[in-house]
This record gives sequence, structure tokens and C-alpha cells, in this order.
Amino acid sequence: MASELHETIFMAKQERHKNLFLNYKNLNMFPVELLKDEGLRFLERLYMKRNSLTTLPDNLAQKLPNLIELLYICITVCIKGRPIGVDHYIGRPIFVAS
Repeated sequence: MASELHETIFMAKQERHKNLFLNYKNLNMFPVELLKDEGLRFLERLYMKRNSLTTLPDNLAQKLPNLIELLYICITVCIKGRPIGVDHYIGRPIFVAS
């Protein structure tokens, strides 16, 4: 799975994709490859449905400045060490306390 994820991100960088689909990848951590160098600065939509993320990078907006939509469903996110439930997130952050 890791090599498939790496290949997906590599292709998105090379081909300058505006949309990236990382749904159902069993991710426990946000892929740091998405934030390395300037390769995905043009990314507008990131789909991460049904993964097991617990945090999002603090520098997400700086590293992906053109990101206008981030979709993830059924994730527990920790904000400053406090877990909160997130039913879904589309566009700007909408956090729902659990």
C-alpha cells in the first residue's frame, strides 16, 4: 500500500493534478509527501475519505495554498491535544465536538 500511495502522489506532482484522491488508503498519518517541496502547490481538491487520521499538519494551508476543498469522513482529529469528532469536512473547516 505504501508504494501505491507513493506512486499516486508522485504522479500527481509530475502531472500537476488539481484533484487528488486518497480515499480508503488506511492512512493513520497525513502523508508527508504531500507537503514536501513545491510539487503540489497547485492542488485544489484533496479527497481522503475513510482513513484513520488523528491530526492534520499545522502547515497544511501554507504548503497547499491553492487547496479549496478537503474532504474526509469519519476521522477523529486532535486539536491542541484534545480529540474532537469530525463527521465530515468540505471546504473550510467545520469541527463538531464529540
